[in-house]
Amino acid sequence: MDLEAEKKVVSLLQFAYKSGKLRFGYENLHKLKGRYFLILAKDLSGNTKKNILKLNKFEIYFFKNKQELGKIFGKNNVGVIAVLEDNLGREIKRFLKG
Repeated sequence: MDLEAEKKVVSLLQFAYKSGKLRFGYENLHKLKGRYFLILAKDLSGNTKKNILKLNKFEIYFFKNKQELGKIFGKNNVGVIAVLEDNLGREIKRFLKG
């Protein structure tokens, strides 16, 4: 992914966060109804990745590490992000796919 695409993804994630269109953390995935787009940190534990894949209701992309994702939102570490809004999710995916 080139630097411009990465900046665009970060900007879209920040917008989604401020708009209340994101959920963080593995434990919150079980509360979500329907199918959502997920961003997982590249350094997420193998066990957590395996458990998320078992749920089989998410389209998944990997982006940055937990510390870098957390920094985007002013948090410590973020490993799992669910994008709740379809249009935002499509736009983010477009840049992640490159």
